[in-house]
Amino acid sequence: MAIKKIGVVAMSNLSVGGGYARVVRDLINALSKMNYNVFLLTRSEINYKRIEKFHGKIKLEKIYQPKGIKSFFCRDEILSRKLMKKEFEKMTKEVDLIIDVDGKVLHKYLPENFDRKKYIIWRVSCAERDVKKFPWMVMGFKRRVKEKIKNLLENKEDIPEKDIKIYPLDEWTKKELINYWKVKPEEFCLYPEIKVNEFLHKKIKKKSQIVVLGRIAPNKVIDDLIKIFSRGTKNFPEYRLIILGGTTPDSNNYIDFLNKIIKNEGVSNKVRIIKDPSFQELKNVLLESKILLDSHKEVSLTMTAIEALAAGVIVLAYKNSGTYEEVLDKGRYGWGFLGVEEGSARLEEILKSIKHKRINLARLKKRADFFSRENFVKRLKKIIKEIENER
Repeated sequence: MAIKKIGVVAMSNLSVGGGYARVVRDLINALSKMNYNVFLLTRSEINYKRIEKFHGKIKLEKIYQPKGIKSFFCRDEILSRKLMKKEFEKMTKEVDLIIDVDGKVLHKYLPENFDRKKYIIWRVSCAERDVKKFPWMVMGFKRRVKEKIKNLLENKEDIPEKDIKIYPLDEWTKKELINYWKVKPEEFCLYPEIKVNEFLHKKIKKKSQIVVLGRIAPNKVIDDLIKIFSRGTKNFPEYRLIILGGTTPDSNNYIDFLNKIIKNEGVSNKVRIIKDPSFQELKNVLLESKILLDSHKEVSLTMTAIEALAAGVIVLAYKNSGTYEEVLDKGRYGWGFLGVEEGSARLEEILKSIKHKRINLARLKKRADFFSRENFVKRLKKIIKEIENER
């Protein structure tokens, strides 16, 4: 049977900046342009104006959300999934296919008459929560209580069963699903859509500018990147650093901590922090920059690193990350480091290469095209076609 109506499950807030919201918005937009009617199950209010500001317009046929007192308790993703059984069951009656962004819990609520092959998971987040990888990032009493509650809510039954197809975002996510969830995800990765063409061939003059893009939160170890900037630019004092990204409840405390690092490193007049930028702001800063210091460690690939390559921006990333292993192909298309000392040395090396014009930016732009909007649509079509053809 031909698929016409597709339900998307996305529990995190879509009306803010950040990678998750962009990924979901791009998925919805791609499905709409492929002439599918898109239905959305989410715990958060949809603010169309804010979504358009950060990511562009979206078109939805129907939204399933918790109402009344239930909406008050739907603040955590796992708890929301457990509480939104009725809303999910309503969606299953109206759609031909469900794409659950990240998954967990809801597979248990699939009605008996719903074809389980028509429910798939696109895992865009790491399989292991950041706070379990980086326990030190839990700041403040409220956050500690919140994490304890999350631990109590989680159980093995929340992980999808073997008959549910899980498409990983990239190879890093695939490995984490195998190691932490003990499941066998699909070999085929559904890489995110990157608006490569919006960054290509822009005749904008580059500034002596380095940029950090990503959520401004403790797990991004931006403090290390400030030190790398400070020490790696000792012989290049004309360079400035811009840090921009979405914010979380932890961000204000973390920004206070970053400002102390900035002051201690003696670069207060060289560093600027921009919170919750729009896509246009992000694009403008990236196009004007020469180097991206990628703030993601022990996580899957980052969209900003790919956009940087498209914009002719050189990427310096942690070696233990999906960005270095897959986007940069272990150093073929960028530089990697493990700690502050190595990162500072690599940054100085890059700056010298820029000065002497030893870097082929055309190669970087060609690499970015692998993750383009057109290729995302091709991968998405392939998955949907295979589901349609399954018996």
